[in-house]
Amino acid sequence: MRVFAPYLASLLEYAEYHNLDSNTLIDIIPKHNIDLCDPNEMIEAKTYLSVFDKAIEITNSDYFGLNFGTYLNLDALGLVLEISLNTSSIEQGVYILQQFLKTKFPLVTATVIKDQNHFILQLESAVKHKKIRRHLLDLVLAIIFRELKLMIPKHFTPQIRLPFLEKKCYSDTLKTKITYGDDYQLVLPLDIIKTEINKSKIKEIELLLPQFLVMLNKGSESKNILSNQIRHMTLHMCSPEIPNFEQVQKQFPYSKRTIQRKLTNEGTSFRSILIDIKKELSQYLANEKHLKTKDVAYILGYSESSAYLHAVKSWGKN
Repeated sequence: MRVFAPYLASLLEYAEYHNLDSNTLIDIIPKHNIDLCDPNEMIEAKTYLSVFDKAIEITNSDYFGLNFGTYLNLDALGLVLEISLNTSSIEQGVYILQQFLKTKFPLVTATVIKDQNHFILQLESAVKHKKIRRHLLDLVLAIIFRELKLMIPKHFTPQIRLPFLEKKCYSDTLKTKITYGDDYQLVLPLDIIKTEINKSKIKEIELLLPQFLVMLNKGSESKNILSNQIRHMTLHMCSPEIPNFEQVQKQFPYSKRTIQRKLTNEGTSFRSILIDIKKELSQYLANEKHLKTKDVAYILGYSESSAYLHAVKSWGKN
């Protein structure tokens, strides 16, 4: 069994946000001169699992897989674009997701189950180590949930069922209701699965993704500075909505107060970082002549055009 090599590169990158010495993890990887960023490369699944297991052990986090899956937002935006190029049907999009797991991350499989009212995607893993299996399922759950949410009409959200009672972290991280079930399941109404992929959301992602990548490259040479780490994490987590402080803070091994103190010592704050991101996106979107002010306001998370215009005015005073 083999895994898409860039997914290991993403894991190594994410580990750095937890102050893990990347060399500790790299030393686990057999020396075969593989370029982990090469989209044509695959690695042995056991290699990925060894690094994944070590990262879980060092961070000692019960939700490493879930948070890592949330960090992969930017990769997910690219995936949903790829799906939209191959089909306009949500049901076909789900089958593409199944194939994506089969060919690139076969450590987890997704099985479709239909009943009278529901279309269910059940996630399973043959990995025997219980703790690693749960983190893998958490990781894929976060990715697939986001893909489905991007594909379906905006007024609907996939329901999640989990085989345990401690649900708060999942509901807080994924911003959705979690119910108890026998397996990891994502549930959609049967009639929704027959509709078209949300084209307006896809166009929004297609517009923003190149700019996200440009913005991520800024300051990449100073990753050891927390304010740059916060900026990078925030951009990675855009879906394309921008995450809030609580969502970003959970990705770091620091309390809210510690992050605020460290950012103050660097002469900034999360609010300032957020404003800078919104300013850059606003300037980029302003060059798109076909977009109306209300469109830009919506993309940047403002409920009304007036709120967006007020924010732009306040930026000019800073």
